[in-house]
Amino acid sequence: MSDPNDPFADFEPYEPPQKPERAKREKREKPERQPRPPREPRTKAAPVMADWPDEPREPRAPRDGEGGDRRTLVILSTIAAALVVAVIVVLVIYLTQSQQQEPAADPVPTAPATQAIPQQTGAPQAPSPSETAEAATSGLSVTADGFTITDAAGATVFTHAWADDAGPAIAALTELFGQAPTEDFQNGDAENYAYSIYVWEGFRLYDVFLNESNRPRSEVPAPTYVSFDSDIDVPVTDDFGVELDMSADEVAALGPDSGQGGAFVFGSDRNTFYQDGQRRFGASVTVEGTRVSVTYTFRAGR
Repeated sequence: MSDPNDPFADFEPYEPPQKPERAKREKREKPERQPRPPREPRTKAAPVMADWPDEPREPRAPRDGEGGDRRTLVILSTIAAALVVAVIVVLVIYLTQSQQQEPAADPVPTAPATQAIPQQTGAPQAPSPSETAEAATSGLSVTADGFTITDAAGATVFTHAWADDAGPAIAALTELFGQAPTEDFQNGDAENYAYSIYVWEGFRLYDVFLNESNRPRSEVPAPTYVSFDSDIDVPVTDDFGVELDMSADEVAALGPDSGQGGAFVFGSDRNTFYQDGQRRFGASVTVEGTRVSVTYTFRAGR
């Protein structure tokens, strides 16, 4: 039993109407295609040949002015050919005359027959004493007071004292060694002066370098001094008899004031500058293997 208070009690459920079924279309049958008839092959038309005349054509009459141009061209060509021939003929004549005018070359004189050089017979002559003196070599001699340079004859040509200016000595040594020196510098300290060094092979000349804070040159005990060694290529002697090819034992045999092994001192009693103002230097000699070095300078307190 339905509820009288239910507002939807009298409603019936909604059912949608059914769609009518569509009728299916029937397919039409296509008619069968008839095959096309085959095409007929095309035939190319034969080329039509022009009808050539059996008889030759008559030459075309020249136009106005055409004949005159051809005649002008022929005339110009003839003139050009004549000019070329004339130039060739002139060149041939010129070359022929030039060859005829050239003088014939003088015959080369033949060398005279060589004469036999007469051979010297007998023993060769010994050189005269004057020739021996000229063959001698210039050299150096270092002593307590300075050094001297001698010429080939043994005569003294330059003398340098230790207090002298270094300029003339540099010039004389440059002439002796045959080349300018290379320059070096030895720094000073609280007890030693600085020196400019002029270096030749195996020989060094030291020249004191003074500034405003130093004493004047006249109060320096060694304004200049020298050293030399076995590399020197000129003869050099000293006043102690040291030779630059000596061994340490041979130097020791000369009686140095002090030294042993390879270091020796000669003339230590000469260092009297601060007593009498004289600059007379002794020598220190060092032997290292086959190298002998000799230095003449002031040695304070020794």
